[in-house]
Amino acid sequence: MTEAIRARARLQDWWDHLWFQSVPPDLFALLRMVFGLLGLAAILELTPVSMYWAVDGIAPVPGGGMGLRQLLLQRGLSDAVSWAYFLGLSTAFACMTVGFRTRAAVFASWLGTSLLSPWNHLPLTSAIHVLTSVLFCLLWARCDAAPSVDAWLARHRHRGEDDIGGPQPIWPLRLIRMQVCVIYLNSGLWKLMYDTWRDGTAVHYAINLNIFHRFPYPPTFLEPLTTVATYTTLVWEIGFAFMMMNRVTRRIALWLGVSMHLGMAFMLELGPFSFVMIASYLAFLDPAKVASFSRRRFGTPPEAVAATAVQRSDV
Repeated sequence: MTEAIRARARLQDWWDHLWFQSVPPDLFALLRMVFGLLGLAAILELTPVSMYWAVDGIAPVPGGGMGLRQLLLQRGLSDAVSWAYFLGLSTAFACMTVGFRTRAAVFASWLGTSLLSPWNHLPLTSAIHVLTSVLFCLLWARCDAAPSVDAWLARHRHRGEDDIGGPQPIWPLRLIRMQVCVIYLNSGLWKLMYDTWRDGTAVHYAINLNIFHRFPYPPTFLEPLTTVATYTTLVWEIGFAFMMMNRVTRRIALWLGVSMHLGMAFMLELGPFSFVMIASYLAFLDPAKVASFSRRRFGTPPEAVAATAVQRSDV
């Protein structure tokens, strides 16, 4: 009976450490700034507004759009609403980046990004879906820690630590990590269903397709490496989640991911997807180390970091 109680206590401690461990807020602030910038870049990339946001642009009018687009077109409100949507979402991401009215800005950014797909899915890439998932996780975290306008205003008004983002549970960070793992595992398993990935020719075809390759003529010197790249990508994506369970393999998987996404960004026209995925790797950093750097760089109170130091390094 005593052993059962001890086992239950150990399980409870493990569960509490996994989801409710207190960590400094600085890593959430870093994710807020990086994904705010990426979101703003992704929105500004969808220009001109008359083409990508207006109802009479390339947006499919019949159906979709939650039934609003047809109504707006009939009422002659297409231009006004499209500009309001574009400027409103751009403003939300800008406020999120600088940390002004942070909670409202993160919510508005998530809501506006979530509505992009039903509004006009034609110009969107996988980057928007990843961005939406990360923003949803950040909804549940305090992201207003320094550097942010909110933190500056709180210090200027002599408010307490809770007003500028004090220690908080780690579980929103865990959710982002799990989301990244699911993305890769899902992608790898889908790839495994296609003959070109199983026979090692998928990368060859990708860099030779007109809709993907960045250069007019695909570099021939890469041809001998395409088979290796195909199988490496397949194994890495399927094994990514399992490699996260060990500190050494975690570092290998993350650095390999950075290399692969930079290679894809250099060779292929994939929009901001590669940069959004690389940015998601920030969630795997050690919150205590990020807080220590933030304290030295931006003057975060030392006791706030020491009180919530993570017991072991995540990376």
